[in-house]
Amino acid sequence: MSPTTLVRALKKWWWALVALTVLGGAAGAGASLIMTPQYSATSQVFVAFDSPAGANSSELVQANNFAIQKVYSYIEVANSPRVLNAVIEELGLTDTTDELALRLNITVPPSSAVMTIEALAPNPDDAVALANAVTATFTETVLELETPTAGGTPPLRIASLADPVPDDEPATPNLLINIAIGTFAGFAVGIIWIAIAAMTDRKVYNAGDIASYSHDLKTLGSIPHARGADSFTTVADRPLSEVSESYRTIAATLGHMPGASLGVIAIAAATPRDSSAALTSNLALTFREFGANVAVIDANLRSRSISTAFKLDGPGLAECLNGSSTPAEVIQSVNGVAILPSGNTNESPAELIASSRFDQVVKTLSSLYDVVLIDSAPVLPLSDSLFAATNAATTVLAVSSGSVSAEQLRAARTSLATVNAKVLGVVLMDAPRSGADADVAAAAYRDLRPSRA
Repeated sequence: MSPTTLVRALKKWWWALVALTVLGGAAGAGASLIMTPQYSATSQVFVAFDSPAGANSSELVQANNFAIQKVYSYIEVANSPRVLNAVIEELGLTDTTDELALRLNITVPPSSAVMTIEALAPNPDDAVALANAVTATFTETVLELETPTAGGTPPLRIASLADPVPDDEPATPNLLINIAIGTFAGFAVGIIWIAIAAMTDRKVYNAGDIASYSHDLKTLGSIPHARGADSFTTVADRPLSEVSESYRTIAATLGHMPGASLGVIAIAAATPRDSSAALTSNLALTFREFGANVAVIDANLRSRSISTAFKLDGPGLAECLNGSSTPAEVIQSVNGVAILPSGNTNESPAELIASSRFDQVVKTLSSLYDVVLIDSAPVLPLSDSLFAATNAATTVLAVSSGSVSAEQLRAARTSLATVNAKVLGVVLMDAPRSGADADVAAAAYRDLRPSRA
């Protein structure tokens, strides 16, 4: 997974990351509200071993060290079933020894003979009672264990340093800590989800993706995403825009590619999510700028995009294919470009495009015009574009950035290859203007400065 892929996924799914983070924090707050509050009460006991009367300093240090070493083993004694069962019986608790052990936090600081016993309970009084009971039972148990078998007194003293005092506020749950934990957990889940989405994203976003996913397809160029309404006459309406310049670059590329023929060019979208109509109409206007005599055939009898955009009603290609009209009778001129509209029909579009009359229409127009552009239906999942491509010298695929998967792009290329259509390459439509996926040529357009007198 490349950094570009991760950045793209973050830009696409940032709202999910925010939502999961907020949801995690809310879950932490909710958990705090439903959890039973636990109050804390803490007691401290001091453990000391008796040294002989008149003991020197060395013996006193030895007794102190012995107490420090011994007190750590008393943590296990305090948490032992012998102590806990006695506490449960004394207080009449329903807890098991394991459950009661979870409510106790018994610690000894390093190099210290002081043991801290923290008890948790649903209310302050119960916390105090539990701390006192554990302290008393622990003391009795240790004295019993340390009493010599031959009789006598234990060689140690255990003294309580302070009576347990409950806290005013519950020790658990801690609202802020739970919110922080929930927020972090939600953020982590969001990051993992975005990483998985990035790794499984097989969409085509830029020219590099086209080269990676389909090695035999060339990228002819990219058309930046149009600000505002997507115009079919951008080249004519905004001739100095970067979008218009991108169309001119692609037209120039088509005219100089090895094996390219500007006689008849079929332009087809890869899938219904893509659109070839804007590319077809603007390339026609560009070729017209270059001095060519251009004709456009709206062979997409399903969507009729070009005919609809230019409001070309009435008879057209469909009528030419059923024999009721001729191209000369129905062709119309828009911005100096001859357009054969789609017309109207109830017949199968695929059958009409597959007929010999379509071949005759293409040949008629190619004899009258320098360039004939055929705007066809999407390659997937339709067959119309395959018949249109067989009547063209070359074919160009139109792919919208972020709409087509790698598998769909390869399938479209394979479908055209089965009918021996000569695919020159791919034009990436609606390419991002900024960010990691932006076309470097389009990004450089902002560096242009108008000339000064």
